[in-house]
Amino acid sequence: MATYTLELFPQLHGVRVLRQWAGICDMTPDFAPIMGAAREVGNFYVDVGWGTYGFKASPISGKCMAELIATGRTPHLIEPFSPARFAKGELVGEKAAAAVSH
Repeated sequence: MATYTLELFPQLHGVRVLRQWAGICDMTPDFAPIMGAAREVGNFYVDVGWGTYGFKASPISGKCMAELIATGRTPHLIEPFSPARFAKGELVGEKAAAAVSH
């Protein structure tokens, strides 16, 4: 972007710019994704709330969700991420993730 900006506005060449990123990240209350079948709606599955690190988990996430949809059984790996955990008060502690560490 900087290259194209300088092509359009060459007078900005000497300007010092601090580059950073800012945006909204979809984070769940326990900073963990929500994966599984929604009990309130039949045949409705969710795989959301990954925040800033979901792309790295996409392959196994897709495999587990496909298994759940095909068999109706939740794979052991994604059981802790059930949408029902919020109603049960069984939140997952994912604060070690780099994107959410304080």
